Amino acid sequence: MPNELVQRLKDLLVKNQEIAIIVPGNPSLDTMAAGLSLFLVIEQMGKHVSIVCPTQPTVALSSLVGIDKLTSQLPLNQGGVGGDLIVSFPYRQGETGQIEKVEYEHDEVNSRLKIVVHAGEQGLHFSQSDVQFDQQMRGGNTPTLIFYVGVTHPEALGNLFVTDQNVNTVNIDNKAENPKYGTLPIVDTRWSSVSEQVADFVTLLEPQVVVQRDAAQNLLDGISYATQDFTNARTSYLAFEVAGILMKKGASRDVAKQVVSVSGNTQGVSTTSEYFPPLPQQAPVAPVQPQPAPVQPTPQPAPVAPISQPVQPQPMPSQPVAPAAQATQMPPVAPPDWLTPKVYKGSTLI
Repeated sequence: MPNELVQRLKDLLVKNQEIAIIVPGNPSLDTMAAGLSLFLVIEQMGKHVSIVCPTQPTVALSSLVGIDKLTSQLPLNQGGVGGDLIVSFPYRQGETGQIEKVEYEHDEVNSRLKIVVHAGEQGLHFSQSDVQFDQQMRGGNTPTLIFYVGVTHPEALGNLFVTDQNVNTVNIDNKAENPKYGTLPIVDTRWSSVSEQVADFVTLLEPQVVVQRDAAQNLLDGISYATQDFTNARTSYLAFEVAGILMKKGASRDVAKQVVSVSGNTQGVSTTSEYFPPLPQQAPVAPVQPQPAPVQPTPQPAPVAPISQPVQPQPMPSQPVAPAAQATQMPPVAPPDWLTPKVYKGSTLI
C-alpha cells in the first residue's frame, strides 16, 4: 500500500473515536475475515468500533474470531449526544399546493420539539407510514468514520450506505467493477483477496499497534479461502508475502486449511479482476504417447582368436640300446708317449 494512503488512514484513525466497519450481505469468508480482523485491531486501539452486516452469518463463518460481535444495524442513540436525525417523506419538486411550509415549534408543556408540515391547497399526499427516519444518522455512538470492506455495490446496503459528507468513508475492495466511492477509495485489483489488503494495512500500524494472533489467523483464513489454499492460478505474489508475515505472528496454515474445508470454497479468487484477466480457453490436447527411444545396436566385440595352449614337450621314448653298440662306445685310450717329456723343436723366427 502506498505510504500516502497509509498516512491518510492513520490520520483518520487518530482523529475519529466512533468507527464502524460494514461488510456486504452474505459475505464470503475472505470479506468477513478481513472485516473482523480490522475490527479487532481498531478495538485494540481503544476506539469505539462496531462491525455491521445486513444479513445473519452462516455456519461456515462461525470459526472466525469476533463473529459474535456482528450486528445488523449501526449504533443507535444511547445518550442523546451527537448525530443527526433526518425525517423524510414523499415530495415531488415543482408540484404546488401540497406543502405550504415546514416549521418547528417547542411544546414546553411536554418538553418536546415538533416539526410541523403545513399542507397546501391540495393537501398532503402521504400518510404516516410514508414518513421515514434515517437511523444511520441517529445516536450518541454515531460513527464518524466508516470502513466499507469488500462492498463492491454500495446501493445494495440500503440505509447502511452513508452519504453524509460529515462522515468519512474508506472503501477497501479488490474488484474491478467497484465504482471507487467514498472519501478514501482503496480499490486495487492486484490483490487476490481483501484479507491481503487489510493485512498489509494493519501490519503497517506497528509498532503503535501489535497485530495479535487472533486477527492474524482470521486474515490467513481469508487469504487461504480466496486463493484456494494458494493453488489458484490467479494468486498474487503479495498473498505469499503477507501470509509469511501473518505466520510470524502466530497464524497457522493447518487451522486455515480446516476453515477452508468447512467453508467449502469452490470459487477461489474473483474472475473479474483487471490485474488477473480470465485465463484463455484452450482446446483439449490429446495426450502424447511416449515414443520408445531407438535402440542402439550393441557393438559386437571383434572375434578373438582362441588362445592356444602351450604344447608341453612330450618326452621322447628312450630307444633301447643294443648290447653291441654299448660295447663299442668305450672311452678312448691315451697314446703311449702321453706322459713322457716333450722337446720343443720349432723356431721362433718369423
